[in-house]
Amino acid sequence: MCARRVRRIEAVSGAAARQWAREEAERQQKKFEVLARKKSDVAALPVFEADAESPAMLDQIYLRSAHLEKVEADVREWEKKEAKASEAQLKSRAAEIAKELATIHAAKGKVVAEVKDADAKLLQAVGDALKPKIKGPIFLLGVSNGRVALLAVVPKDLSSKFQANKLIQEVAPIVGGKGGGRPENAQGSGTDIGKIDLALAEAERLITATQL
Repeated sequence: MCARRVRRIEAVSGAAARQWAREEAERQQKKFEVLARKKSDVAALPVFEADAESPAMLDQIYLRSAHLEKVEADVREWEKKEAKASEAQLKSRAAEIAKELATIHAAKGKVVAEVKDADAKLLQAVGDALKPKIKGPIFLLGVSNGRVALLAVVPKDLSSKFQANKLIQEVAPIVGGKGGGRPENAQGSGTDIGKIDLALAEAERLITATQL
């Protein structure tokens, strides 16, 4: 709450101001708890004395408001740093997986593989890292939190005869899902983790048939 709003409240009668201050203190406490759940080591919110005189209560509200603004800014900055660190970690892991897959599959000119403990975001990062290393289609599957993630990547020069989105549309129903995207890049998902081997086999069959 800004200082201008506090000054307006000061003109309100004492009883109304005290009631408003108590309600505002509750709102501030809830907001602080949300911020503290995001970053546990934030500085504690100044105490609100509910039995203080009206001017003192309003001063407390203003002090708490200024404190919350600082905490909120600190949490935003921390979240940005965490997001950057997480993105860097994701890219590093994806690069390692892509290197391993390229070593195994480069001679085949295609990749059909499961990536362990991978969600859609990791699969896409792996696919992006694999594209410069593999000349043909790429199909990746991962399971995370009980869901199946699918990714298909097709080089642009091959997309006239083989499309990533069509591959996903063919394979996703096998794992009880659906998907789509562009001819060069498509994603899908499903919930039937018991059929991932069938999905991989079908992707292999479709890609091989196109390459014949």
